[in-house]
Amino acid sequence: MEDDFEESPELDRELALIEKSQSDEDELNETPPSDIVAFNELRSCSDLKRLRDAKQLQIQPEFQREDVWQATQQTRFIDSLAKQLPIPSMCISLDYKTDKRQIVDGLQRMSSILKFLGDDSWRLSKLEDIDNRISNKTVGHIRKNHPEIFSRVENTVIPVTVLRCDLAKRSHQEYLFTIFHRLNTGGMKLNNQEIRNCIYSGSFNEMLKQVAWSENSKAIFGLVEGKKYRFSTEELLLRFLAFSEDLASYKRPLPRFLNEYMAKFRIAKDETVAEKKDVLERALKVVYEKALASEPLPRLSKATVEAIFVGVITNLEKVEMLPAEEISKRYQQLRQHDEFSVESLKEGLSDATKVTSRLNTAASIFGAD
Repeated sequence: MEDDFEESPELDRELALIEKSQSDEDELNETPPSDIVAFNELRSCSDLKRLRDAKQLQIQPEFQREDVWQATQQTRFIDSLAKQLPIPSMCISLDYKTDKRQIVDGLQRMSSILKFLGDDSWRLSKLEDIDNRISNKTVGHIRKNHPEIFSRVENTVIPVTVLRCDLAKRSHQEYLFTIFHRLNTGGMKLNNQEIRNCIYSGSFNEMLKQVAWSENSKAIFGLVEGKKYRFSTEELLLRFLAFSEDLASYKRPLPRFLNEYMAKFRIAKDETVAEKKDVLERALKVVYEKALASEPLPRLSKATVEAIFVGVITNLEKVEMLPAEEISKRYQQLRQHDEFSVESLKEGLSDATKVTSRLNTAASIFGAD
């Protein structure tokens, strides 16, 4: 959904690129915390599977929902394991307080290993440049007729870099965020919200995902079941909350501001998370039913969408009482305001002064008597 918020096909293409660059910026430039320890180890494929099965290694393929490996890539990787060719190292974080591990780099390789060792029905691709004993064969066939190949894959060792850390520490979260950014630069680069989904996992993150796929959210943003959005809606919801609550503390870069907000509520009490969920759901209802007359949101810049919702949230009880005609009028007033013109948004899009002015304008429009 990164490219969906465009007000005109030509002018807004540049604005969309600016907004994407702002959202996905790798904002940290810090030396590693002295109490994070990196070390190398060798893990067999069967050992990696054992860790996953014991729930000691967290595998979340949804981080990389789109450009995942093709079946041919997975097949060639398994062939490389069977031939014991050199394999690039993987990177895993280890939270030593919980003994939980997460894949930082190597998710596609790990997914291929799990598929081969755990799915007898998987048929490898038919390729001329791989061992003909596995070409176009199911895993079950290989296990039964060529157990030496299956065993070789099980026992092949992969170099692993382990980052021993404490994810309860803010400095460790920041460093791990940077590592995710720097290592995932191959065929599939994770965006910042995908990384947050890992590092700041918990009840608050789960709430964002639930609200993102609520009926009003799907209707407003035109979400289609099965389509890949890479957490773009979740990041919008995060922005709505962070700016409506912490605007006074905002300073560039935007990713750090959003990271700090997620870190603050990563392990929030259930009632706190429930309150934030209620605010988001009420705001979505007001915007959909009153501002949009139960129609999808038109293609707008993220900054404009953000302002609409921040304006509503900061005046939530009041706008809930106003008639739909009045909310619709204020919504149109915001869209036509000079601060939300394409040219104005392009100038200092994430500058603190511009952001503050823009969102205060939105709050004033929806809060006016």
